[in-house]
Amino acid sequence: MNTEKLYIPPEDVESFTVLYQILAHAATHYPQKAAYRQIESRSEESSVTFAEMKDRVDCLRAALVARGFSGRHIAVFGETSYEWITAYLAVMSGVGVCVPLDKENAQETLVKQLDFADIEAVFCSAKGLRKLQKVLPLCQFTKTLFVMRSDDKPEVAGCETVDTMNALIEEGRVLLAEKGSAALPATIAPDETSVIIYTSGTTGANKGVMLSNRNIMGTLRGCARLLHFSDSSISVLPINHSYELHAHIMSCMYCGTTVCLNDDLKHLLKNLARFSPEMSCMVPMMLDLIVRKLKKQIADTGKEKTFKRAVTLSKALRKVGIDRRRQLFKQILEPLGGNLSMIICGGAALSQDTADFLDNIGISVYNGYGITECSPVAAVNPSKKVRRFSVGHLLPTMQARIADPNEDGNGEIQLYGDNVMKGYYKAPEDTKQVFTKDGWFRTGDLGHIDKDKFLFICGRLKNLIILPNGKNVSPEEVEEALQKHIPYIKECVVYADDALGGICALIYPDGDFCRDHQLTDPEQIKKFMQEDINSFNASVPSFKRLMDYQITQSEFAKNTTHKIQRFKIAAINKKKEEKANV
Repeated sequence: MNTEKLYIPPEDVESFTVLYQILAHAATHYPQKAAYRQIESRSEESSVTFAEMKDRVDCLRAALVARGFSGRHIAVFGETSYEWITAYLAVMSGVGVCVPLDKENAQETLVKQLDFADIEAVFCSAKGLRKLQKVLPLCQFTKTLFVMRSDDKPEVAGCETVDTMNALIEEGRVLLAEKGSAALPATIAPDETSVIIYTSGTTGANKGVMLSNRNIMGTLRGCARLLHFSDSSISVLPINHSYELHAHIMSCMYCGTTVCLNDDLKHLLKNLARFSPEMSCMVPMMLDLIVRKLKKQIADTGKEKTFKRAVTLSKALRKVGIDRRRQLFKQILEPLGGNLSMIICGGAALSQDTADFLDNIGISVYNGYGITECSPVAAVNPSKKVRRFSVGHLLPTMQARIADPNEDGNGEIQLYGDNVMKGYYKAPEDTKQVFTKDGWFRTGDLGHIDKDKFLFICGRLKNLIILPNGKNVSPEEVEEALQKHIPYIKECVVYADDALGGICALIYPDGDFCRDHQLTDPEQIKKFMQEDINSFNASVPSFKRLMDYQITQSEFAKNTTHKIQRFKIAAINKKKEEKANV
């Protein structure tokens, strides 16, 4: 295969080195188009055009420079809004270093992150303000607060200055009218640190990933070369994470895509119907939820056989170049707004069954792979060709290699290119550990690359289980196989049990399934599941069989992108083992 055929022509995106150029491009090419739509109340929403966004960003840049914030570290804290995006773009476009913070952070974590990142000012939402009022008196450096989406200037203990974003923008507007471009930052240095993003903490403590404008543009340029973005999209993931912020929202800005801002995950289906978007970026957990609801909708209407016949007919038509999915499955697609046809998926392992179901009804799923340290995208399945079971084609801005491959060709994935971070903030030893001597980034993920540059993931190096017989087991691989074999397993975590000399699993079953089958307690569920576990064990090599398993009726702890935090489960298991040995 000629992989160049997968790429969209580079056009002028290849010449961009800083994110502000993307904003200027959008303001020039789509000035009156809505850049963002957001919900203000049940019946009201607001919007801002691309031209208005650039104007707001420039006013904010001018005001921040005038107030002496050049080169300073400024955080953004709160729920997704176009005000949040405005603050982010202004700070990282030649003013200083922007630090997005997770709105779900506990107070103790906020104090640590604000102090560690040397934050001198925070842009916060009204909701975020309530949390910060308790936090800021404990912080060493943060003495200035700018409130977004409000004209109130409350008194905050520990703060020397409290103002509003609106006042700051008007202040900048006056400065621009008086001084013109001289009021703006003199330059935007592509290779200087412009953003610090905290990792999401799936394996332990958060680290501050230092990214430059060039790093972020590596992701945008790569995604623009592989994907055709639609006319409208919906933002549902936490905006402080690089996947949502850069791969989705900033890529949409280049393409002139209107981004509709979901106000709460609880309202996702309602807001899909409200906005009728054509695309979104999601994590596998969200897709699994959507598919379960759609399957239940089909079952409740008694049309399962009709649905299966329609899928068979659709597949036959597609083989001869006729696509009638949008017509055949119109009723099923209506609850999703009727227009949803494209989802970019990343952040965790995606079930191929989930992807296939959505593809069958007319929603193309483009699975991808990334890591915060790579701004964050390294690979994504291109619009022109999706390769099943793959996490995508390497971005044209990235190089990859496999270190120490085993007999199956799987080894640690190592990356090199514009996307790769500058390092971890204030952590030179941690930075040194994740780079090879010749400068390649060690992802810690295990996988292989095929001859056409498609990437396949089989697990995490840190999670790899080495059994007493010397066999290596990737827990993620066993978990995926187990969930495929037993569909009513909602979540599971596979781990090593030294006493048993093999692998075990902690299983969280589907609640609806248990209720339908009147299964109320863990022992009852385990007894019901045993036959299916026996069947699973018979289908896999002996070293991948479960020696034992336990049932939990509580969901596993997750980070804000819905990845299971394995280190917390490992800590619980360790305590149980220590208690058993006493």
